[in-house]
Amino acid sequence: MLLRVTMVALFMLISVLIGTKPCKYFQLNSRWFDGRKGIFSKLDIDRLIPERWRLHQRYDDGEFLPASWPVFVKPEWGQNAAGVRRADNAEELAEIRRQNAGQRIPYLVQAGAPERREYEVFWIREPGSREFAILTVSEVLNDSERDPVNSVHNPATRYVEITEQFTALELDRLQKLMQEFGDFGIARASLRADSKADVLAGAFHVIEINLFIPMPINLLDARYRWWEQLAMVRRYMVALARVTRARDKSLPEKPVFTKSMLYNRESPLLNRWRAAI
Repeated sequence: MLLRVTMVALFMLISVLIGTKPCKYFQLNSRWFDGRKGIFSKLDIDRLIPERWRLHQRYDDGEFLPASWPVFVKPEWGQNAAGVRRADNAEELAEIRRQNAGQRIPYLVQAGAPERREYEVFWIREPGSREFAILTVSEVLNDSERDPVNSVHNPATRYVEITEQFTALELDRLQKLMQEFGDFGIARASLRADSKADVLAGAFHVIEINLFIPMPINLLDARYRWWEQLAMVRRYMVALARVTRARDKSLPEKPVFTKSMLYNRESPLLNRWRAAI
């Protein structure tokens, strides 16, 4: 929590110092924001993924039965794997559906990836360019669960940064692969692959791409001391403030933050506010 507060505070300070409004951060990826739904739809973002890397995903109609297991049932929008459940057979899928019944949030069913290792790739784009100012790679480790739902809230999940294991040429190759998703100002992609070599060869599947507030997950590597984390946060927030200032101002602005925060909250007042924006 302290780490997140530090990032927000530093970003706001740096943004003001370089002459941009911190709130404009939410316009960086706004072209992919569904204003009608009020979310970055996971299904819409999924369509940006080249087919060779895409896991089969569809709205859960309550009747569909997958051809293979496991599958993952997840809300159409959410952060840090909130609400994501794994089903290993038809009985477990039926129970998850029973528990989700009556909720306003649409749910998706996503096929499990065949690869055995998980990686998180985080980047911030260079202002005025498709190149990346920041690019980090972390391996996601979980020694006690098979086909886990990894997240910052899963006590069995660990993150280890492996960016230093890539040469400059390899990082350039990885950057080009990530650029195939879209010109995101900031993003984090969750990949499943069997090895680092397979990631670089493009032999992976994408679990999802986070465009709202993607945490630089390498900061959670337990090897880093607080002063090392602080130095990284400062570098990342400088890059983020710079790309925020350089955003495409010709695009119409969208109420990304407001609608996202109101999503799935029910009350007459909020419903009127949601409709108004």
